[in-house]
Amino acid sequence: MKANSQIACHDCDLLIVVPEMADNHSLICPGCKTKQFTKYKNPLDYTIAFASAALIMLFLANSFPFLSFEAQGQSSTITIVEASYRLALEEFYLIAGLVYAFVILLPFIYLVSLLLLLLPIKLRKKPFKPIILGRIMSFFLPWIMAEVFIVGVLVALIKIIELADIILGFAFWAYIVFVICFTFTANVANRHQLWQWIDDAK
Repeated sequence: MKANSQIACHDCDLLIVVPEMADNHSLICPGCKTKQFTKYKNPLDYTIAFASAALIMLFLANSFPFLSFEAQGQSSTITIVEASYRLALEEFYLIAGLVYAFVILLPFIYLVSLLLLLLPIKLRKKPFKPIILGRIMSFFLPWIMAEVFIVGVLVALIKIIELADIILGFAFWAYIVFVICFTFTANVANRHQLWQWIDDAK
């Protein structure tokens, strides 16, 4: 965000004049004291790197077993995609669709849209439809529940750990890394930084 420009606080709508900011410093609303954004050093490079890593981890998390259960001599292995599929088999169609969308589809769309925007900027070229890409990312980001999914899985594991032997698959750890990379990506590519890139790309 450029110095001396104005932004509206996302909590109280107070107009804030953006001051000169050093790297790794955050802008705090003088009215409600909420953090608006943090200025990072080389945000474009960091965002491309972590978004690419998150996309790779998301692919790996959907390519290997997520969890394995062993109880009474029987074993069962499940992937993330199968979690939605099995919910659909039990006729929980809405929940199955929401899990697939919030955990897999929307993060994928967000990351691909972000890279389609930033890679041309890095190569000093004009992105294709940058405003549309920005709107897609701004709309989908609040609905991405990757970290909530992991918390829910951990809570469920605590409840069933006494009933079965649980083996955490490669995809489980890949998804953990994905959540970390995705969280950092969304933090660096905050909405102020995102639209600053879009304005510069016009």
